[in-house]
Amino acid sequence: MEIINKGKALLSDVKTYWKKPAEGRYMPFREIAAYSIGGIGAYSIFTMAQTLLLSTTNVIIGNTIGIQPMHMYVMYLISVIANVPLTMVRANMVDNVRYETGKYRPYLLRMGIPTIIVSMMFVFTPYDKMAYLWRCVLIFIYNFGLQFYYNFFYEAYENLIHVLSPNTQERADTTAIKSVIYSLSPTITNFITPIIAGKVSNGDIYDLRVYRWFYPFIAVVGVAFVVLVYARTEEKIVIAKDHAMKVRFTDALREVAKNKYFWIISLAGWIGFLEGATGIILQWLYNYGHMCTPAQYSIITVIKGNAYMWGMILSPFLIKRLGKKKLLIYTNICNVVFLALVYPLMGSIWTVLACLYFNSIADSFLVVLNPTIQADIRDYQQYKSGERIDGMFAAVGLIGSFVTMATSSVLPAVYEKYGIFAGNGYKNMYDVLYDPNVLHKLVGMLIILSTVGAALNVIPFFFYDLTETKQKAIIKILQVRAMFEDYGNGILTDEDMNKTMELISDSKNYVAQGKKDITAFIAAKNQKGLSKEEKKANKKAYKEAREFNEQVEISEAVLAELTRFETPEAQARLSIAQKTFSAGIGGIATADEEVLHIAKAMPKGTKEERQFRNEALSDARSIIRCKKAVKKYYPAGIEEFNTDALNELYAAETALAEEKLSVMKQLSEAKKAKTDDAPYLADALKEVSEKIVKNAADIKAATKELEKYTVCTKAFSDAKKLLKQAENYAKFGEIDSIFNNQTV
Repeated sequence: MEIINKGKALLSDVKTYWKKPAEGRYMPFREIAAYSIGGIGAYSIFTMAQTLLLSTTNVIIGNTIGIQPMHMYVMYLISVIANVPLTMVRANMVDNVRYETGKYRPYLLRMGIPTIIVSMMFVFTPYDKMAYLWRCVLIFIYNFGLQFYYNFFYEAYENLIHVLSPNTQERADTTAIKSVIYSLSPTITNFITPIIAGKVSNGDIYDLRVYRWFYPFIAVVGVAFVVLVYARTEEKIVIAKDHAMKVRFTDALREVAKNKYFWIISLAGWIGFLEGATGIILQWLYNYGHMCTPAQYSIITVIKGNAYMWGMILSPFLIKRLGKKKLLIYTNICNVVFLALVYPLMGSIWTVLACLYFNSIADSFLVVLNPTIQADIRDYQQYKSGERIDGMFAAVGLIGSFVTMATSSVLPAVYEKYGIFAGNGYKNMYDVLYDPNVLHKLVGMLIILSTVGAALNVIPFFFYDLTETKQKAIIKILQVRAMFEDYGNGILTDEDMNKTMELISDSKNYVAQGKKDITAFIAAKNQKGLSKEEKKANKKAYKEAREFNEQVEISEAVLAELTRFETPEAQARLSIAQKTFSAGIGGIATADEEVLHIAKAMPKGTKEERQFRNEALSDARSIIRCKKAVKKYYPAGIEEFNTDALNELYAAETALAEEKLSVMKQLSEAKKAKTDDAPYLADALKEVSEKIVKNAADIKAATKELEKYTVCTKAFSDAKKLLKQAENYAKFGEIDSIFNNQTV
């Protein structure tokens, strides 16, 4: 009966909040539905690209097309290195190129359609008619395209949840719904692929004919559903309206380098790289071990794929009950256990399936955990640095690419040791796996490696302490900061002011009441002889007390933010900023490097003191870097950059482009009419083209000069921004007076 009532309540909520979000939420159900259903299309396109993406274990490239393992590894290394500048371009576009539609939405179609085109070219290329060298060249070219378009498209869809809502629980709920719905795509694909293979390739699921049949259909479905995501979602970031976002790669590197949570999550992936070694064994046991029929293997893929449904459904509830950290640790320990059980049970594909099924259940929680944790990390980054860095995380994550590049040689080396190499006496090097002894020995080794990888993977999660309460406090603090910045810029709306001032008022009330003592509730929980009603009432009271205490903790953080510039440590930092700002741009060259010693001498006994000391150290080091840069780029002295001149060059660029189009049109008409003006217009076209080339060179030179100027004056700009922020915070009394007058 209770389940029925909850179902009715849910349907009522969907109807009520279809077009507008519920209280405390940011996404109406219509937006959640669009993002989730659209995921079917997104993951259809992901499936296309991921199947073809160059890796050291890609069976289509290695087996079907016939590229040798070590050649694949070399190509993979080159592609990783080539991906470095591509990632930097993607990161810069996400963070610094501003579109009205947001940070990620603009790239859903702009990158999704090229991903489809490159994938189609890949599978329809007649490799069997080509020399080995040309096969390698074409695969590398296709991979180069996928590295940019697919990765950009993947990040655009997956990271969109980071900016659809600042509510971490809402992100988890939405991700879970999305995951359940989008899982239909790989489930259907995995089910149909062996069936198509049975019809067109005698059951060989790695035959390119399978994908030539299937991919055109996937492409049509993919684009249709991705359009839904683009049209029906809206990005929401807690930031000041006029906040100008411009983050250089080196600055982002320094900022993200201070984000301990980024390194914890990244480290878990780097040291647990072996965990995925068992991902191929079910396919091998079917394809080379003939341990089941094509029809049975279709069922196996569906069963294993559906294991992910459990984590998708249960994640929001368990995140709310346990928190992300505990859930991460528990599920990863389960991974270790179930992977270890595969080894003694690998005599049957069905017992292997059973172990990997439960392993997949444990692993499936990451489908929801990973994006919600990544979103929390970015909130924390904005809180620490003052900038909403999203794309740059991928750029800094390039460090992981080089770690992966080094570790990716392990599995090819293992494959080669067990007989998979060119010249092993078989027509196709992978045909050695038809030997049961080779197959089972290699599978056994992969199981051992995977278990070790899973065990290593869990270690870093013990150091993750970004709790849900901390994240909620961070979002409220960002809301307070946005209010002060908007007020300082003269664009604070009454709605935003009222919302934030009510938040501050509520925070004062919570802090005034103080935390509730929950020891009595805990004692009653373990007390014997209580009736069912008494236990239920105690449980409810305990839950309410914990939630109240959480609000008190969040409120304490909000009120501490209001007085952040009033502490002695903050005043010391402001004095350094004032000195830098008062000296002006020209003072950077003669800045006193003693500021570094002053910052180091600041107290570091408490957490707050350490925080301000680290910020002061960052300021001091920035001053020293700028001083060195000025001596390098402006030895004769630095002067303020003339932005008007650059703006004039951009205006000239537009005018010259219009002039060129006009002359080209006149020339075309003159040629058709065969008038005497044609030679004159041809000379005019040549002249304007030369002007365009010269203007472009001038823009490039001016932009380069601006970049040098920005590097040299960063300390001055940061000092100015900090002083302005402190000035805005000092106006809290003015905002409070306006708010009180409105509410009277």
